[in-house]
Amino acid sequence: MTEVTTPNPSWYAEVMATERLSPHLVRIVFGGPELARYQPLGIPDEAIVLWFPRPGQKRPAPVTLENDIWGHHDPETAPEGRNYTVRSFVPGEDARMTVDFVVHPGGVAGEWAQKAEIGQELLITRPRSWFAPPAGVKWILAAADLTGLPALARVIEECTEDGPAVYAMVETVDADDLAALPETQCHARGVDASVGTGNGLNQGALTALIAAKLPELSQQGPGYVWYSGEAAQSREIRKLLRKEHGWPLDHVATVGYWRADSELWDETYDRVGGDQLVQVYYDAIKRGLSDAEASELLDEEYEKAGL
Repeated sequence: MTEVTTPNPSWYAEVMATERLSPHLVRIVFGGPELARYQPLGIPDEAIVLWFPRPGQKRPAPVTLENDIWGHHDPETAPEGRNYTVRSFVPGEDARMTVDFVVHPGGVAGEWAQKAEIGQELLITRPRSWFAPPAGVKWILAAADLTGLPALARVIEECTEDGPAVYAMVETVDADDLAALPETQCHARGVDASVGTGNGLNQGALTALIAAKLPELSQQGPGYVWYSGEAAQSREIRKLLRKEHGWPLDHVATVGYWRADSELWDETYDRVGGDQLVQVYYDAIKRGLSDAEASELLDEEYEKAGL
């Protein structure tokens, strides 16, 4: 009897080229024979987990299968992983994947990217996405801080002449980072930028921009708002649209890529028993709720607990 298991959902990739795009962004092109197996999602905010070698390693440890789950199950060998947008992917036998890294002191991924050399290897897992405008929307407002800039670039780049109009908003500390965005495509409407506010650290910056723009956009008909960046601002924007404006859940997608107060958040999470709060999400999924609905319920529990 043949044992059937889930195929290994991971790919080793090696650095083929590096380029400094802007003061805070480095572009790295990955290749290697395993990337030919990667199946792109074809969605603008397609994201993967990149796993980095531990000190002294040539490549990060592979994932292993335990209880039908692929992952790094041994904490002694598990590498550090970070989520990144697939800026572009060229399929084929000589496949290439481009990833834009935000670089800053102290970040494991950013520091790796600044020093990356041709031939170095990372491990890629878990492609997923959130951008899903429903049929019939007349416009899309896509907003991001610096960490969400690569996905925002794809939203602008991949809009179509017969699709909804795209409006872009960016929060960044340095206007030169806007050079990483493509020139306006089809009928994308340009970029409103909140420059000099920090990367998600002025948490109300994009919320205020969106709130000011909504009355004008709403006159065009139903719309869709997508945001990626700092987690607290993600919650602010979702509450603005869901609670204050009564938008349906499928017209809103806010993705928290990082936390400005991560150390305090982790301490509070442990103190309030965050693992028990997460059960709210899994219980909602078991009841048949969508991932977005379950995530919103979990976010409400986090807020009640001071997270």
